Amino acid sequence: MKKIFILILFVIIIVIGFNMFYNGFSKIEEITMQKYDEAFEYGKTTSDKRKIAAVTGILNRANDLNETYKLAGEPTYKIQLIYKDKSKEAIDVLENFDKEETLLSSDKNGYYKISDNQTHKLFELLLNK
Repeated sequence: MKKIFILILFVIIIVIGFNMFYNGFSKIEEITMQKYDEAFEYGKTTSDKRKIAAVTGILNRANDLNETYKLAGEPTYKIQLIYKDKSKEAIDVLENFDKEETLLSSDKNGYYKISDNQTHKLFELLLNK
């Protein structure tokens, strides 16, 4: 009986932890990234599963922000996620938002922050920088 209780408690902790640290980015089929002032047609597009998995990991580990921001500067890049159900999500990338952090502004899910290291990894994967 004690083992079952411990197992159930362990599963509950895992589920809660997963929900707390997961931002809901999944089932992405294609990603396009380009300069903010360009149309998505002119961006770099990838459907490489390895790159999509790495980008999804970065987005899911990003710090979810509950605030709303009025941005003074222009974003430098924009990302378009195309999901398997063909729905789309646009994410604006505002570099140097905070000390060594980048702000991601989603048109569906709000705001996220990632570190400069994660930003550089994102650029490597999507822009081949």
